[in-house]
Amino acid sequence: MKLFKKGDFIIVSLFLIITTTLLGGCNVDISVDKEDTTKAKNANEQKLLNSRAMKDDFASQFLSINPKEKDYLTFTSGTKGYKMLFHKDSIISNTLYEIHNKSFENVVSYLKYPKENLMIEQETTYYDYSVGEDLDFLLSEIEQFVDRKNIKQYENKEYEYYIANLLKKEDGINYNYFYAVIHSKKINTKSISLTGYGRCINMKKSCDVEDEKIEKHFNKIIRSFEF
Repeated sequence: MKLFKKGDFIIVSLFLIITTTLLGGCNVDISVDKEDTTKAKNANEQKLLNSRAMKDDFASQFLSINPKEKDYLTFTSGTKGYKMLFHKDSIISNTLYEIHNKSFENVVSYLKYPKENLMIEQETTYYDYSVGEDLDFLLSEIEQFVDRKNIKQYENKEYEYYIANLLKKEDGINYNYFYAVIHSKKINTKSISLTGYGRCINMKKSCDVEDEKIEKHFNKIIRSFEF
């Protein structure tokens, strides 16, 4: 199931959200010690254990404490094929979650900032079969919304990144969209397709869909994938 449909009115031109400087030539380290990561060793880890995500019965089964992070946990895929960072206040939709053996997983999550009237919705799809090596197909999914020439590419020794961001207005509602494909250079069948957006929680009240929280969140998530 795909969450996002092509909108009719683009209100701000596309711009690059992750540069070589932001990516820094390496991924965020999300590895955790193999010892028990569900027991707090300090106040920060206790805060993570008491977080909304860890208290959610469905989400918590994928999560563990990341001692290197203040607001993010480590999400380990049900396929065991990848890891990524996961915000401590995010919730996974158990009704939209989908997994097929070790080759496919679709995760939809939501993160709210009530004070700012902002919500971030994110859909992450993992492929470890022929679709994962078909970059033309994966990029064509983004091209439904963004011209190919505006999809920026970055790579390091392990991954290729294809990234785009745009502001869009649909049915009078402002959205801040983020698109990414992360492809493994070591295991050619492995790729991640990420689509997400920020919008107002309460559509009748104003919010700033260009709030830096949204961009920082997606920057962090996109850099964090490990296959």
